[in-house]
Amino acid sequence: NSINKDYFMKYLKNELTDDETRQLVAWLRENKENQEFLFSLKDSYLYLNYEKDKKEADTEHEWKLFSERVGLSKKTVSSGKHFSLKYIWTSAAVILLCIVGGWTAGMIYAGLDVPRGLVTLETEIGQQVKTILPDGTAVLLNACSKLTYSLEGWNDTRDVRLEGEAIFDVVHKKDQPFYVHTRNYNVRVLGTNFNVMAYGNDPEGVVTLKHGKVEIGVAGSNKNTFLQPGESFVYDNQTGTYQVEQRSLKHVYAWEHKEIIFEGHTLEEKKEELSRHFGYKFEIAPELQKMSYKATLRDESLNEFLAALDSITPQMSYCIDVNRKIVKVKTVSYTHLRAHETRSNL
Repeated sequence: NSINKDYFMKYLKNELTDDETRQLVAWLRENKENQEFLFSLKDSYLYLNYEKDKKEADTEHEWKLFSERVGLSKKTVSSGKHFSLKYIWTSAAVILLCIVGGWTAGMIYAGLDVPRGLVTLETEIGQQVKTILPDGTAVLLNACSKLTYSLEGWNDTRDVRLEGEAIFDVVHKKDQPFYVHTRNYNVRVLGTNFNVMAYGNDPEGVVTLKHGKVEIGVAGSNKNTFLQPGESFVYDNQTGTYQVEQRSLKHVYAWEHKEIIFEGHTLEEKKEELSRHFGYKFEIAPELQKMSYKATLRDESLNEFLAALDSITPQMSYCIDVNRKIVKVKTVSYTHLRAHETRSNL
């Protein structure tokens, strides 16, 4: 059965009437997909509004109202003054979860256009979030990415639009393909795991198949490309040409584990990925653009990463412009180079 889409936003804002709450709970009890979808929206809404709510909340008053609503004792109320509004929201979600036996997945919620049923999920610098789509498909969204889909007609056509990068683990549904639309190409799949990288500023877009089978259609081409596990579809954003390559799944999926792998890569090749990770634009001097490295970046801060580079690259220096969010990597003068060598020999 369908549900009034206005209920989603009213639920997020805690504005449902008793009758609307009963209808929503009945809808949630129909199947697990309904539960996963709604509670994903709930988690993302909490994440987005947490900092704002934390500043504006009259926590003690909110806790009192909430405790009275759910029947907590006065003793519990008096000890609840240190609870944040986020806890209150979460507690309300837990109570409803207990009613329907649902499950939540963390993500960032950017917006819900109720009249058109459009859902937009968007991540910022350094953020990775996971969401569950209405059909149970799991999506892990990388930093600086945007995923949009419509609730209207979802049961007939599973379509999402991606700007950025995401890993899709698609639920197989016979005779109902799943589509990922990007700026330059579309991916069609019945059920599989694959990574799509489609950042507008990157020199290339890449679709890498982990298992299953996908079909890729490029705008202006009458021939589709099929990938086998381990293959990557590589689209040149400058020329509009593409080819199929064998790329390391370890490297492609490294971001899933919050890693950046240098396996003979240069800073120039990795600068966009580094920018999304640290939130700083990287400007590499021409003399250093071809210098390659072998390393794995995990939990290092920006300063730790640059200091490590500096220690193994004597001819390199750097400066961080905090106000403009720019890292300038440049060559050092002969005098500085001699000083670096002297320190290294001490």
